[in-house]
Amino acid sequence: MPAEAIDSHAHLYFDRFDDDRDAVIERARDAGFVSVINIAVDEETSLKVIELAKQYPGFCHGVVGVHPTHSGMSATELETTLANIEALCDEHPQSIVGIGEIGLDYYWKDVSPEDQERAFIAQLDIARRRDLPVVIHCREAWSDTLDVIDRHGDGVTGVFHCFSGTVDEAQRAIDLGWCVSFAGNLTYPKAQNLRDAAVVVPLDRLLLETDSPFLSPQPVRGQRNEPIHSLHTADELARVHSTDRKTVLTATTSNSRALFRLKE
Repeated sequence: MPAEAIDSHAHLYFDRFDDDRDAVIERARDAGFVSVINIAVDEETSLKVIELAKQYPGFCHGVVGVHPTHSGMSATELETTLANIEALCDEHPQSIVGIGEIGLDYYWKDVSPEDQERAFIAQLDIARRRDLPVVIHCREAWSDTLDVIDRHGDGVTGVFHCFSGTVDEAQRAIDLGWCVSFAGNLTYPKAQNLRDAAVVVPLDRLLLETDSPFLSPQPVRGQRNEPIHSLHTADELARVHSTDRKTVLTATTSNSRALFRLKE
């Protein structure tokens, strides 16, 4: 039997999976995957991750929230949107396991840092009220993201998804008590900086993800990503930690279950 695995960050609600979503999930199950956590980016996709969790009960789980690049709205609109998302936590407690993906993204310039931070802090508050972990999106904004968590993250924990920072930033995330997740870009030939960062993340803080349909690992680069492909990332994590795939999968599966409070 293959070792159990969890893809802690996917977007299987994307239309790129409409033609073969059942087959994608069946391939994952056959490879040993016991869960896939689907992450929303706005109110509409928050409903979609709940729908997937109901369609594949016990296997798919939902994380709801507003992505920083989707947070460019008025204060009134944001308040209404986040109230609707928080209400979903009451209405679908069996389907929702976290708040996200939230954070800061300075790569794309469409939404001001001020609007992003407002949405970020408000969703940290939701996570605190609901006692739910958060999934952090951070792109070219590591110092500010970590500072927001320092200032507003008391009583909240979670995971830095698709980690792209430095060794020092990984260490700071660990020092905050958070988990760190790596995606397929860890395997890219020019990503030595990510492999260096992965070394400092202990096995008991590591999560595994695809960010499907994006960031396919090097052996399948250029193809649509799907949960089963994260096994390539697991192999790379095993290499940098001088261990084997089974050890990495055992650790990352246990960590995902603990963080998102998934039943075995």
